Amino acid sequence: MIRFPLRYARTNVLIGPGGQAAALYRVEPVSYPYLPAVEKWALLHRIERLIAVLGADLSVWRIARSYPAERYAAELAWLADRRHAKTERWRNYLEDRQRRLADLDSHVPEVYVAISLGEGRRAGGALRSLGRARRRLEELAGVGAPRPITAAELRGLAEAERRAFEKAGSVLRLRRATTTELQWLLRRAACRGLGEPPIEGSWEPDALILDGPGGEPVYEPLSSDLWRFANAPMREPADRPPSLVVESERGDSHQAYLCLGSLAEEAGFPGAAELLFAPLEGAGAVDAVLHADLVGNREALAQVRRRVLDAEHSYRDQLAGSPTGPAAAAEEDRELAREYESILASVARPPMLRASIGLAVGAPDPEALEARITALRERYGEVALHRPRGLQHALFFDHLPRPDGGAVPDYRQQMTTEQVAAMVPIATAAVGSPGGVYLGFDPVARRPVRFDPTEAPRESRPSAVLLTGTLGSGKTIAAQTIAHAALLRGSLVIDFDPKPDHRLAELPELDEGEGEQLELSADPVHRGKLDPLRIGLPELREELASSYLLELLRDPPPSWEVAIDRAVRDTVRAGGRSLGGVIDRLRAADAPGACEAADALDVISDFGLARLGFSDTEAEAA
Repeated sequence: MIRFPLRYARTNVLIGPGGQAAALYRVEPVSYPYLPAVEKWALLHRIERLIAVLGADLSVWRIARSYPAERYAAELAWLADRRHAKTERWRNYLEDRQRRLADLDSHVPEVYVAISLGEGRRAGGALRSLGRARRRLEELAGVGAPRPITAAELRGLAEAERRAFEKAGSVLRLRRATTTELQWLLRRAACRGLGEPPIEGSWEPDALILDGPGGEPVYEPLSSDLWRFANAPMREPADRPPSLVVESERGDSHQAYLCLGSLAEEAGFPGAAELLFAPLEGAGAVDAVLHADLVGNREALAQVRRRVLDAEHSYRDQLAGSPTGPAAAAEEDRELAREYESILASVARPPMLRASIGLAVGAPDPEALEARITALRERYGEVALHRPRGLQHALFFDHLPRPDGGAVPDYRQQMTTEQVAAMVPIATAAVGSPGGVYLGFDPVARRPVRFDPTEAPRESRPSAVLLTGTLGSGKTIAAQTIAHAALLRGSLVIDFDPKPDHRLAELPELDEGEGEQLELSADPVHRGKLDPLRIGLPELREELASSYLLELLRDPPPSWEVAIDRAVRDTVRAGGRSLGGVIDRLRAADAPGACEAADALDVISDFGLARLGFSDTEAEAA
């Protein structure tokens, strides 16, 4: 008999039918592939420290959420500048990119961790085990009923959750999971591989409030509020490899559940040990769950010492009874057991874990499901992925948020905290900005790359963004894509084209006269096209013009500076739009140094590339 794993949820506290309780948190993934090796090791040690600091059983879910392409156009619509952008053109551009994003079938990982709030999911001694067995027998026999939850128990769980949050928050960036996220985790199980389920925005788990002993209220949970989200008809076809057909609101979801087999005693890190990161990036609709029960250092050390004795006896028996001496495997077991004993007996006194790792694969049809499983086996290489028949239903419920660490013990194995941490379940390959325009596609993670040119100045105040890459790597195309989007949303774009091989001015969306090409040369035909009074923003024209003229003169006398500033001011206030008009005002002024400054600027204005900055009064009038 398979039981639904949740009885009640209070904020982020999950309560199981047997009284188990755990706090559910959402962890912020770490952008991992581009970290230097020393920071990857630092992340491993942080996860190890989390396990040690919590001192509790835990479960970790890595969920592949469909990329929210449907929100792209709405998210960026506000970027259009009301003064300069053409709203219809910008909307058409965004909708076109949104359709392209939807065709990618990309997924974004979300990581959740449930931390046990009890004494241990497998702990409690003989009396507690007897009580659980009695309650289980009563359920199977149809007698008895789960007792209501008292207000005192809920207060105790809230305090335990607060302590767990403080401990975990001191190591990782996380927050309490919301009831909306719990609903999504439950609903999506039935439509895995088909898309995202509908969400009820006002949903909250409900309970009847009754009068308890002493007048204190007690709560009788309405468990149907939870199990109705995952209560979909499902069957395991006998004529196919082990899998489930789940009849969801979005259609039939074809799902298969796999369990990781024995892990290598030693695996390279960074590298092959990253079993909950590297094989899952870009794998599509594949979810993973790690259920880990903590074994205290004292109990773990006792188990390992028994293993040491067994290995020693086996070694000595082979040494005495075989003319060729002990086998290589016996010698290896002996060394590994003693090495493990030394780790557990070290000053750190680390715990040990009894853990299992499951994978859930979803697809819209059986053929796509088998193709994804084949690709997943290739990604995991030598690590065996078992696909047990008869356990597919139970594994379906093991992948739901639950406080009891799963109901399938068949593939549990002993692991060190370092082994679990080396799997880096909170790692991801995040490239680009969280928002911004769609710029490209990451072929490894199979996710779109977006770029927001305003992110850097808003968050770190740099004056520029550097785009680097090898010859032919796409720098020009990327820059042109950024400029194209900026132009359509109403920004002023200046594109320097030294080769030249850009074609930004030839975009079909541009209206006549919206783009202007300028060749940086001394040809008189280009005179004045970069005149500060002609191209500068109205509120900045005075500062730009004065600064430009004074820099050209190279440390002019103070009298020249005063005369130039006055002439620029008068020209701008009179509506003038050319530096030629500034020179005319200087020549006509009676101020000291004005004529000398006018003569110097007149010479410079007709010299080489400086012609670009000086338009004359005739051109202004024209």
